[in-house]
Amino acid sequence: MSTIDRHRLRVWVVRYLPLEVLGTVASLGAAWIGYQASGSLAVAAIAGALGESAGYYALVVVRATRGHRASARVRRLPGRDRRGWAVTWLTTRSVVAEFGPAELVDSFLVRPALLWAASALWGANLGAWLVGKLAADAVFYLVAIVSFETGRRLILPDGGRSPEASVTEASVTGTSVTGTSADHLVSEPHREGALR
Repeated sequence: MSTIDRHRLRVWVVRYLPLEVLGTVASLGAAWIGYQASGSLAVAAIAGALGESAGYYALVVVRATRGHRASARVRRLPGRDRRGWAVTWLTTRSVVAEFGPAELVDSFLVRPALLWAASALWGANLGAWLVGKLAADAVFYLVAIVSFETGRRLILPDGGRSPEASVTEASVTGTSVTGTSADHLVSEPHREGALR
């Protein structure tokens, strides 16, 4: 694997792993609370699905908001109200550009089909549902990563060109990243909200 491929893989892991962890924790917590409150598996399943979305996208929105608020594009605008509207618009646009296609494919087609197929093959049990979930997650992240890589200009603050976005700068510009510089890019603290 080339250095730039390792760098991109690292960027994707830093970008998506915290979202997955927070979404999973929120899903399990919400499902447990839903089941304890109602005694119903259906309520627990719905609560778990809603909890996962809430946990996952809360961090997505916080990252995007922080990144766009710190961007040169927004800081140049006169007036607090204009900056606030710009942050809201840019955050909404970046979240929809990165995750909209993945959510459409995932929610309405892939995830229900794979969860059903896994339980049809191996029975209605946690192991089968886990296999279905992981397979659906793989498709979701494939679509999300393609959206991220093709839509960086819309997704990242200042189109990924600001100094704060240095983690992804090598990928944006297409320049080669070598050994220590790739480690430096990933390990230094960043103000680019999308990678925090």
